[in-house]
Amino acid sequence: MSLEQIYFLAGIVSSLAVIASLIFVGVQLRHTANQQRIATAVGYYDIFRDHMKILSEAGMVDLFLRGLDHGPEAFEAADRTRLNVFYTMLTRGYQVMHYQAEKKVFEEGFWLHSQNHFRDHLASEYYRSFWRARQHHFPPGFREVVDGLIKDGPVAPLLEVSS
Repeated sequence: MSLEQIYFLAGIVSSLAVIASLIFVGVQLRHTANQQRIATAVGYYDIFRDHMKILSEAGMVDLFLRGLDHGPEAFEAADRTRLNVFYTMLTRGYQVMHYQAEKKVFEEGFWLHSQNHFRDHLASEYYRSFWRARQHHFPPGFREVVDGLIKDGPVAPLLEVSS
């Protein structure tokens, strides 16, 4: 085998090695992206679970239900504080999801579903008052999203379950 043939063969082998390594990197990137999507879904569940856990605390369900039809003026200071903390946590969770949606961390459908759940909460009279008073704590892009969701209204009544 001549030197030229060896050189040509080495070029083919190295080209195949580059192609194989690019395929491997592509597979690894796809795997990493899928793992990130799974982690995001778990993060959404954690937000939802924490939200539900707060509502399981004594008296929070009553406050939450009263807040559906009444603004902050109908509540004493301690109850306003509880609801403000609850809605701050809820809103921060959705802000994180909005950021992840902008960065395309997960599929668009996942974010749309999450917005539907958020829209149901935005029907609360207390929440809308909370938002008007506290929206300056959030970035402009997220404020636009929340304002749009409030304008569109809930997908379904928050407490309605149809058969």
